[in-house]
Amino acid sequence: MRGLPPVSNSIMSWQIQVKRAKPNPLGKDKSNGYPISTQLLGEWVDIQNIGDTGVSLAAVHLAHSEFHPGCSLKNEASIYWNGTSSPELRPGETVRIHTGRSSDTWQMSPEDRNGVHHHAYAEMGSFVLNNDCGDNVSVWWKDKDGNWHREDRAGYGPRPQEGKILQRMGDRLI
Repeated sequence: MRGLPPVSNSIMSWQIQVKRAKPNPLGKDKSNGYPISTQLLGEWVDIQNIGDTGVSLAAVHLAHSEFHPGCSLKNEASIYWNGTSSPELRPGETVRIHTGRSSDTWQMSPEDRNGVHHHAYAEMGSFVLNNDCGDNVSVWWKDKDGNWHREDRAGYGPRPQEGKILQRMGDRLI
């Protein structure tokens, strides 16, 4: 990502950007009071390497904003997905990070399965992205000293349409 020190006298030129999101999957969210696996897999964010060098996803983290009741901002960035050691995200490739669990992928709808190069899972048993207040999704990385850096951020407004895939336009997902 931008700002990383050179490695082996070469300049790293990779950049990860939030491209799309589906924060409000179509259909009933819960059964018997618990989130439905297909719904958790249907809540996702796509990030893309728009740079010209591959990057290990182990260096990438995904966060969202947290809100108090009444939609006052509680925490601008709460990491909910820590990248995995594989695969490498090559230039132009996209990974879809699903809120749900990898063990439930057999239940994933074709719409949520198709259109990306890779899939990753936050392994959460509850929804992450905020529909009532809107949300800001951000990509983060740590430098060699353990300091956090925000690589990219894109947000969407309150109450996104159910089942709609939000596309990036500027710094907004609409």
